[in-house]
Amino acid sequence: MHRLPRSVLDELCAGRGGVDGVERLRSAQRSKTLMLVRALVLLLHETEHPDRAAVEAAYRVLVRMPADDGAAALCHPPVAAWAFGTASLLRRGDRSATYPGLLAAVAVAAAVRSGSEADLDVPLAPSAPGRLDLPGLGTAVLPAHATRVRVRCVGGRAEVHCAGERIEIGDGRSADPRWLPVPRLHLAHDGLPLSLLLDTRTWRHVPGTGAGHRVGGGSTDPDRWQQRLDGAWRILVDGHRPIAEEISVALRALMPIPAPRAGTRSGTFHHAFGSVVMSMPPDSRSAAVTLAHEIQHLKLAALTDLFALVEPGPPEFHYAPWRTDPRPLDGLLHGAYAHLGVAGFWRRQRRMARTRAERHRAEVEFARWTRATGDTVRMLGTQRRLTAVGRRLVDGMAGVLDSWAREPVTPEAAAEASRLLGAHRARWERAPARTG
Repeated sequence: MHRLPRSVLDELCAGRGGVDGVERLRSAQRSKTLMLVRALVLLLHETEHPDRAAVEAAYRVLVRMPADDGAAALCHPPVAAWAFGTASLLRRGDRSATYPGLLAAVAVAAAVRSGSEADLDVPLAPSAPGRLDLPGLGTAVLPAHATRVRVRCVGGRAEVHCAGERIEIGDGRSADPRWLPVPRLHLAHDGLPLSLLLDTRTWRHVPGTGAGHRVGGGSTDPDRWQQRLDGAWRILVDGHRPIAEEISVALRALMPIPAPRAGTRSGTFHHAFGSVVMSMPPDSRSAAVTLAHEIQHLKLAALTDLFALVEPGPPEFHYAPWRTDPRPLDGLLHGAYAHLGVAGFWRRQRRMARTRAERHRAEVEFARWTRATGDTVRMLGTQRRLTAVGRRLVDGMAGVLDSWAREPVTPEAAAEASRLLGAHRARWERAPARTG
């Protein structure tokens, strides 16, 4: 059982949390994923799934490993999302869109990383024959007709045997061109590191994401990402250290997605704690504010696995000053929490401005998102369906935003923020009637 001290909960409700809060949320997510994997194994046993033997053997390998090694492999963000989606479908009796055999590939990846010995039968995904995806490690390219492989692991290396062929792999590059390692980004500034896997391949095995084309298709060039995120990390560490510390602890994987015509697209998945999906940002500052935005979504998603924020009720939708579509109450809470982070980013960024134009931009964005989020939080405060923790969250955000709203900005920045907010509201009101 996981408990949050009242002081940590209050910090999270105010949009903060710090390293301690994020570590506690991550620990709870780890327990959730381990329970889902155990449920998945039991469901396969009950239904006599054809991959049952391979999955059970893999599970035995994982539980024999040092706890941290096995948990790290299972809590790789797309693996956690796969575990939730696969267990949910199997519980409903739907095998059609599942690939439970991925657990055997997870066990191989964990054995290579930990240097453990293992000898495993690994089913390949029906949707990707001839490809052995080892989550967080890489992909072995096999004969196109291959549907199963045998993998022997020892001393941090592995041999993949299939159709008379042998591929030697490890945690990194190989002389064999059939082994495609997952790129990893290493960022560090002023003693604070951030390490991110560009693991695009594991996502295709997550029900409802990779198969549904909701993710993927963005730039996977690690050099481009390294260059863009190096600058973002310097901005965050130098001017937003507490946020950078949360990101350093929480984020483990980045999934590139296609860029929009302007700006940056980004998001998180509720059951993939530690990951962010993002298009290539146009500049380092955009990348920095995007990460400051998404760490808020990540924290709140994990918090809602511990506490309900909204009581069940009939669907109802509301205006959000950051969206063109109507939002349900829980979505509005998420948006407000994320934009509290955005407002806080621009509040701090005012001190980083080197020119008058940069300071004006920061003041406009600070005033805009403080007011937009404050208006939304006040509306949320009138909702009767908030739980006790949901009301605590709203009150926590309101206290911070009320304080920020009293901070002076230039008349020009205030006027520009009002114009932007008014224009968004006017577009909303001119749009065709919505039913949600």
